[in-house]
Order: sequence, then C-alpha cells, then structure tokens
Amino acid sequence: MSEFKKRFFGKWVLAGEYSVMRDFPALVYPLPHYYMGFEYKVSNDPLKIKRKGKYQVGLEFSVAPLFEKALNLVGKNKKDLKGSLTINGFIPFGTGLGASSAICTGTASLFLFKGWISKKQLKPFATSLEDFFHGKSSGMDINVVLENQPILYQQGQPSQFLSRCHSKPLLFLSYSGGRSSTSVGVSKVRILFDNNWSEAQQIDKNMEKSVNLCLQALKETDNNQCNSLLAKALNLGEDCFRRWKLISYDLERQMSYLKQQGALAVKPTGSGLGGHVISLWDQQPPSSIKGLIPLEL
Repeated sequence: MSEFKKRFFGKWVLAGEYSVMRDFPALVYPLPHYYMGFEYKVSNDPLKIKRKGKYQVGLEFSVAPLFEKALNLVGKNKKDLKGSLTINGFIPFGTGLGASSAICTGTASLFLFKGWISKKQLKPFATSLEDFFHGKSSGMDINVVLENQPILYQQGQPSQFLSRCHSKPLLFLSYSGGRSSTSVGVSKVRILFDNNWSEAQQIDKNMEKSVNLCLQALKETDNNQCNSLLAKALNLGEDCFRRWKLISYDLERQMSYLKQQGALAVKPTGSGLGGHVISLWDQQPPSSIKGLIPLEL
C-alpha cells in the first residue's frame, strides 16, 4: 500500500470526567460531527506536512512537537518519514471534544501503517502521545476514538460497548465560548486531593453515582423515567465540576442561559474551565438558541 487515508472522530463525555483517572468508570461517545482527517502518500521525497481544515490553526502549534516525540519513541527521525501528509483539522482544540486524542490516534495509526509499531502497541502508543497534551492521559479518549463506538471505560479493563438507549432523550451539545484545559483541570483536582482528601474522594464517588444513573437511564423504555434519571445524573456531574472549581465564567453563563430557556439539566463535558456543555430537554429547545448539536445515546 502506498497511501493511508482515514478519519478520526471527536468525542463527548456523558459522565465520569477526572474520576476516570483514579480507576472509576466513565461513559464516553464518539462525535461524528467533528473529525481529524489523515491523508498520507508514500514517495521518496522529504516529508511535507500540510495543515488544512476549519480548525487548522490548532494544528500549527501541535503537529511538529507531537511528531518529534512520536518519532523519538520509535527510534526514527523525520528523514525516515518520506512523502506527503495532509492533516485536515475539523475538531476545535481546547474545547473538550477530543482534538488531541484524534491527532494522537491518527499519528499512531500512521506509524502502524508504516510498520513502526504493532497493532498491539497502537492504543498504548497513542495514549503515550496524548501525555504530550494532558500531562498524563487516562486513555479514555484514545479508546473511544479507536473503537468509534460508545463505551464504558475504566482504566486497566477492556472497554465495554454500550447499547443504544431504549428511550430517545433530547440531549444537545453547545459551546460556552471559552477554551478548556485538561492539564490545568487535572492539576486543580490533584491539589484538592492534596489539601482535602476526604472531600476529593467524595466527589469521585458522586461522579461514579452519576455514571450509574446514566447506565440505568440507558435501559429505560419510559421517556419520563429516562429523563428523570439523566437529569439526576447531569445535576450530580455539574455539582462535581463545581466542587472541583472547574466552572469558568463562560461555562456559568452558558449553563444559566440554557436553564433559563427550559433545559432540565446541564453539565460541562470534558475538562471544564470552558469548552462545551451538555443540556437535557423534555421538548425541542427554542429555535432562538443557536449552535446546538444533537447528541444520541
């Protein structure tokens, strides 16, 4: 084969952010609305990397150092990767939708195509690359990007595929307007553990309750009961982000607005401190709300 071409989708997290770092479960879904496209053609020419797409600006700051790290890990250098590589960025960076996991998974998959890593090494290699962005990756985002299916993820255990929800809850994704930072969020949660271990542990347990409520909701055939369980789960998740002090001004403003417009419950998704919000509705949201992306469970 002389060509590698593949798309890697974004992700969104229903429940389990941050606590997943301490072996608690999390529910994470692929987000086909956003993707990172890799197109590589083999040749004898020195490597040329083109950055394209709606969100190519984020690629300008990440591609070169990421590839340098990846090549070092396999004992290669840029001269060994001949040909042309185009990366189409259609996932915004710094908004909690998995841009880093998509580019890391794409890079690892390219190295698999080149024969520099084995299929067994694909996940751990991609996860080690994501450490470049997060400081320490849980592996959750990498797994959902590779599987491209909704999963129940827990560190150290095989991912469990989630069946589709029996009801049809009205869930939407919307942007708060502010950028998020996983590494800063991880640091803030770690500081809480250092200063108040019992409080931090209780928050983790509440996030676990949120995950379990969501799992119950997925099995519900009654729409009202499903919404009730999901609302409780999202409220618990929102409270966890508040107690972690990961609600920025932008998030607060967006969540308050959605509640005023009739949302049953809202919570940040991803790293918090900006980024995106999940909202649950008992009927279609007002058409005056712009930028809502429908989500499927």
